[in-house]
Amino acid sequence: MTDLTVPVLIVGGGGSGLAASVFLSDLGVPSLLIERHPSTSPHPKAHILNGRTMEILARHGLADAIYREGSPPENSSAMVWLTSLGGDAPYDRKVLYRTGAYGGHQLAQRYALACGSRHGNLGQRWLEPLLRNQAEERNPGGVLFGHQLDAIGQDADGVDATVTERRTGRTLRIRARYLIGADGGKTVGPLLDVPMLGTPTFLEWINLHVRADFSPFLKHDDAIVNRVCSLSEDGRLQHCGVVPMGPKQWGRHSEEWTLMFARPPGGPSGAELPDAEVVRMVRDTLKLPDGYPMHINSISHWPVEGTVAERFAVGRVFLTGDAAHRHPPSGALGLNTGIQDAHNLTWKLAAVLSGAAGPNLLDGYQRERRPVAERVVERALLSLFNQIAISAGTGVVAGAAPEWNKAQLTALFADTEDGRLRRALLAEYFDTNRITSAHLGLEMGYDYADAGFVLPDGSQPPETDPLGLAYVQTARPGHRMPHAWLYRDGVRVGTHALLVPGAFLLLTSGPADGWVAAAEAAATRYRTRITVAAVGTDLVDRDGTWTELRGHADGGALLVRPDGFVAARTGPTADPPAMLDNGLRAALSVTA
Repeated sequence: MTDLTVPVLIVGGGGSGLAASVFLSDLGVPSLLIERHPSTSPHPKAHILNGRTMEILARHGLADAIYREGSPPENSSAMVWLTSLGGDAPYDRKVLYRTGAYGGHQLAQRYALACGSRHGNLGQRWLEPLLRNQAEERNPGGVLFGHQLDAIGQDADGVDATVTERRTGRTLRIRARYLIGADGGKTVGPLLDVPMLGTPTFLEWINLHVRADFSPFLKHDDAIVNRVCSLSEDGRLQHCGVVPMGPKQWGRHSEEWTLMFARPPGGPSGAELPDAEVVRMVRDTLKLPDGYPMHINSISHWPVEGTVAERFAVGRVFLTGDAAHRHPPSGALGLNTGIQDAHNLTWKLAAVLSGAAGPNLLDGYQRERRPVAERVVERALLSLFNQIAISAGTGVVAGAAPEWNKAQLTALFADTEDGRLRRALLAEYFDTNRITSAHLGLEMGYDYADAGFVLPDGSQPPETDPLGLAYVQTARPGHRMPHAWLYRDGVRVGTHALLVPGAFLLLTSGPADGWVAAAEAAATRYRTRITVAAVGTDLVDRDGTWTELRGHADGGALLVRPDGFVAARTGPTADPPAMLDNGLRAALSVTA
């Protein structure tokens, strides 16, 4: 009764699912992706792609197109808070605060030292078609939009899925060795009775995708996000994100924008509000002049929660992206974490399907990624609440008389000693938002050392920054391989550019002859690929950065997993084969 048989079935054609399809194709694993909608998302949705994500996408040939289609760095390097776009009160059209964000301005050097890839900025409305085209090109016939999952069953050898082609009603029965649920939690998790744990829906977010010229109201051309905190006539602070989305021009001259605001519980839901009322509320919050042109492309609603799936794996089914973790957009963590989920899972699936790894390696997906998701969800919630709390620094008090609150904002911008004091104090409040826009340690600093799939070397981890700002690079097993610039034949190459999809990297220092022979033998024995790169022979460490970061003396080596995390580290050894044997056993979960 099976219509199709495939090694991996992917359910969901958003960022995480499409990335998984591309990754599997590059790993030589056939897959089938189904998506219930007829096309990729028409909404801009998430847009910031952090350095770690771009580092991954670069290894799969996707980064250049994203940089080309997305915003240039000079238009996506700051975060700006404004009191309004229009209006004529003494506190309207003012800049509350402005700072570098996501590797921009004062953050540039710190971010560049940690990663060879800069942030990208491209809304999902444009990113997903790019990923879809690449997925279809690499896997012809393996991407089916307009197909809905109806049922799942599984046994010891595989997964059975019943799928309906929505246009015709035709039913397909698909047999897969494994299934990836990347559907945002719409079907796979509920079919498997996987509960979401944490903070349930507490806000409703409304996004408007609009076409407008906001350049007359904006002073800065480098903001990746503008946040408006305006004072209404009845004395309430109203909040709205004003996010440039390009797609041809960027910064203050963007043609398209996402306007984001939240609806607290208790009143009518966004879905109950007529579109005209939603538009009126946003125009009032921004204080746009009457009749100022703003074309509405779409309005979308989504519940805001802070939850993590109880399990990321149920038998042969794995959850990624929003199917596994959901949280507010604060900090740009959702899409990034979902793509990184897919990257972690797909190399493991490829290794198991090829016979190089034991099936227990797949246990490592949940053990490695669920703690990351928990940390991300906690931070996104804290960032959201902190952004709300920051506004208290304006002196505006919820529930106070309108005259009081208007007087507070007027005093804030007065050219007086009191006004200067208020603005200096407000800057202290706003500086706490660096946990949202300068959290390099959160983006890059997670590790898998305690999950059980690396070979410990007895070293201690670097001290972590509780704010998630500082990132200390380390070559300790379980941590991301440090970034450093090396040179080959005079051409600069980053350490992560040495990685080949699906292959381990053996990065040696000093004489490499013994390592090369050991790697060739180990690759044959474990039926895996090992790329050898030798610092000191074919690669040159000109500035000594790699020598400082590698954590071993000349003659030693790092064994790096296909996902860029260190599997094993050793100093000079008389027995390279033993080091590789022990490292590969741990990384591949091979017991015999």
